Amino acid sequence: MPQLDYAFLCDFVRAEGGLAHVIGAGIDTVYAPETPTAHNFGLLARFTFTQGECGRPHRIEVFFRTEDGAEIAKVEAVITPEWGQGLPPGWPMGASLGLNFGLPLPAFGVYAFEIMIDDGHAKSLGLRVVERAIELPS
Repeated sequence: MPQLDYAFLCDFVRAEGGLAHVIGAGIDTVYAPETPTAHNFGLLARFTFTQGECGRPHRIEVFFRTEDGAEIAKVEAVITPEWGQGLPPGWPMGASLGLNFGLPLPAFGVYAFEIMIDDGHAKSLGLRVVERAIELPS
């Protein structure tokens, strides 16, 4: 089964040609003066595949859920990795997926991004939405 090498939230990501360009990596908290609100996120995930797993599509799903498990949003993608010529035997083929999306944040509290590949759980990333008052200049 394909493996998740790493995944994290950021402000923006562009993944192409084996490189990822990331702005504002490591988000786990959103500060908001009130809810409901919305926020734009980037998600970078790198998956690894054996030679036998290459050349066919793999379904990636990212669920955004409340702390009680209610689904707020779902993002789907398909990766079809191609085996890299010249890779040593047993070396995994890496493929990065960069997604950018806006999400509703209905209330303060704890949320989770659940990453699935081919119907198997790969990772959960926590996110909290915390109240922060807007300070007006005096």
